[in-house]
Amino acid sequence: MRKIIFTFAAFVLLATMAGGTVFATDNPLHGKIIALDAGHGGGETGATNVIDGVLITEAEVNLSVVNALKLKLEGQQAYVIVADQLATRRERVNDAIAKCAAFDLNNDGVGDKCDALVSVHHNGSTNHGYDGTLVIYNEKKDKPLAEKMLAALTPLTGNSDGLENGGYGMTVYGNLVSVITEAYYITNDAKASRYLSDLNADGTSKLVIEEADAQVKGLSDYFASQTGGKGRSK
Repeated sequence: MRKIIFTFAAFVLLATMAGGTVFATDNPLHGKIIALDAGHGGGETGATNVIDGVLITEAEVNLSVVNALKLKLEGQQAYVIVADQLATRRERVNDAIAKCAAFDLNNDGVGDKCDALVSVHHNGSTNHGYDGTLVIYNEKKDKPLAEKMLAALTPLTGNSDGLENGGYGMTVYGNLVSVITEAYYITNDAKASRYLSDLNADGTSKLVIEEADAQVKGLSDYFASQTGGKGRSK
């Protein structure tokens, strides 16, 4: 027993002396450069709903999730950039690519490439009782990420609308791995009401935090499947 305790203590000491690298590289998100896009950020509202006289726009929900997701990913030692809220998706994706290229993690004078881009959206329908989770991708290389995100987000609704392969311009610009997530329908009255009224002590929507946690899980599961469970070494 003493030998086991000493061995573990020595391991912890070595890990501490190395700056925590042993533990950090076991985190699939560690060192990844992840770009986030809050959909409909260029002056559009996206889908809308009105609950007790309060207008909820998809654009505001998208941005709330992106802000929460950014903090959570950074807590997992990922590098996070948020695309500016420009008028078109092409402009937002190009902005994300340029910001990723501004990183130089290897200090070799060569800019980096986004490891993934997630465009956060929430669906809309004329049926205010319908809810479901959808993830959209363009290219074959995007499908593994789409599958992980769908699996992680579907518990928010309990109803998978599946994957959709469509030409929405998320990956054709700059050839980066990316998806559009539609975690739930903002036009679903129950979801919209919960977004407004089910709050944490600091005033944040519990629904927003739950989705951000699910987004983190999807990204972590994707990178784990691509790297054998380890993040980028530093």
